[in-house]
Amino acid sequence: MTATTDIEGVVAEVWADVLGVERVAPTDGFFALGGYSQQAVRTVHLLRDRLGVAVTLRDLMSAGTLADFTAAVRARAEAGAPARPVVRLTGRRGTR
Repeated sequence: MTATTDIEGVVAEVWADVLGVERVAPTDGFFALGGYSQQAVRTVHLLRDRLGVAVTLRDLMSAGTLADFTAAVRARAEAGAPARPVVRLTGRRGTR
């Protein structure tokens, strides 16, 4: 896992990539930068993969700014909340 001092940089990089912006400041908000729900889901999954921390969609949606969200991610990392594997369903119930 990335050291907690590097978390803000990783989060900012992922936000910038997902949102298609050049730079994200600590005072920027995900949705204020044009983010929408599908991008939020993608962001959470990318951060789980990169940081190995159980980041949630609720964490992202309730954070007003990058700094707020980073604080939530850092708290989860320090608490040792590992990311859970994503379960992917391949078919409908009752189908092969």
